[in-house]
Amino acid sequence: MKVRRRAGVLRVEISDIEAALLGGLLDDFADALAAPDPDDPVTQRLYPAGYTDDPEAAREYRELVESDLRAERIGRLRACRAELPVDGGRMLVDDEAIDRWLRVLNDLRLALGTRLGVTEDSELDDSQPAVQVYSWLTAVQDLLVMQLMP
Repeated sequence: MKVRRRAGVLRVEISDIEAALLGGLLDDFADALAAPDPDDPVTQRLYPAGYTDDPEAAREYRELVESDLRAERIGRLRACRAELPVDGGRMLVDDEAIDRWLRVLNDLRLALGTRLGVTEDSELDDSQPAVQVYSWLTAVQDLLVMQLMP
């Protein structure tokens, strides 16, 4: 993947393999968000309790906000999926889309990192395919962030 910034727009060149991988991740994540399991550690990480000391208040808070937050996440995922060239190629990403992509990449990393048990002290086994995908998502996110810095 190559990224260049010109006139406030990122020009992202993505290979067919990268587009297929990212597209699959986006599709799988959207499916998981559409039918969440409240006991799933990923769901709990994406939608933490609003109150840790009051289970009833935490339940009420979750009922009030979780569906809206999920709908926002799914909307961002769908928008990014629609922008992703199926067979690779160039994407022109404006400021609004940059924010959306960074949020989606962060959510993907958070979900995958939760599954892998990633912590600040983790030493990841780079021979595992899931760890390689996690590292790649981290590199993509870093590449986009670096282009935003002056």
